[in-house]
Amino acid sequence: MKLSTIAASSSILCGGIAAAAHVPDFHMHHKRALDRRTTGAAFSSGIKRGLAFSDASLTQQFTSEQVSWAYNWDSDYSGTLPSGVAYIPMLWSAAPELTSKWQANAESAIANGAPYLLGFNEPDDSTQANMTAQEAADAWMTYMEPFAGRAKLVSPAVTNGGAPMGKAWLDAFMQACSQCTIDAVAIHIYDYCSNEPYYQSYIEEIAQAYGKPVWLTEFGAAGSPPEKISFLQSMTSWMDNQSFVGAYAWFMVAPLNLVNSDGSLTGFGLAYLGESP
Repeated sequence: MKLSTIAASSSILCGGIAAAAHVPDFHMHHKRALDRRTTGAAFSSGIKRGLAFSDASLTQQFTSEQVSWAYNWDSDYSGTLPSGVAYIPMLWSAAPELTSKWQANAESAIANGAPYLLGFNEPDDSTQANMTAQEAADAWMTYMEPFAGRAKLVSPAVTNGGAPMGKAWLDAFMQACSQCTIDAVAIHIYDYCSNEPYYQSYIEEIAQAYGKPVWLTEFGAAGSPPEKISFLQSMTSWMDNQSFVGAYAWFMVAPLNLVNSDGSLTGFGLAYLGESP
């Protein structure tokens, strides 16, 4: 997502989100579910689940026993995240206003315990980072590669669009950036709740193609609230048990989605945590 439009767009993306306003808050009435057994998690806690946020105050109902990491499509943030949840900075694009603060913010995040750094956001999309594979490779060597060995580096996050987007763009980037350190591969997937096998096959395709852990740093699904709750429960359980999935984050922590306007959890939020609304 574009940094300036994340909050404004959150109520209309991923069809059916607005309907979540009618899902009651069950936060005070349900005991937190025990974490599912996971394999291949990127974080030492064994928890793959993360939070994509634009307002840190809305993350306060989550705990480090439920989520291990968080990001906001930027390299810094204001406010406070839940204790024990790692903030993972992103260099959204090679725009000067972002690269000028990147080194200092990445250094600060690493000093504060961030084990990963995220690359560019949807460079294959002309409305997002909008970079050619070669432009991204050049920027990677300039801004990301210097941190190799100090933090693990997660590839540019591509969409699930058809060629020349998606995997086709990522293939071109990997070829152009053959000397780059890429420790994990990031992708985004948006489709329909009824098409869960597609989500799984796309993740498997990426894992097999590059032989690296896959980070699903954005995913959403169109459908009715009950369909979306079922999808979230099933899809997150599947990812937790795939060794090639390192981390994932639903789009996103925002009112009418994972949380209510006061930050309390919606039915979607409970489903994301593996609980029954």
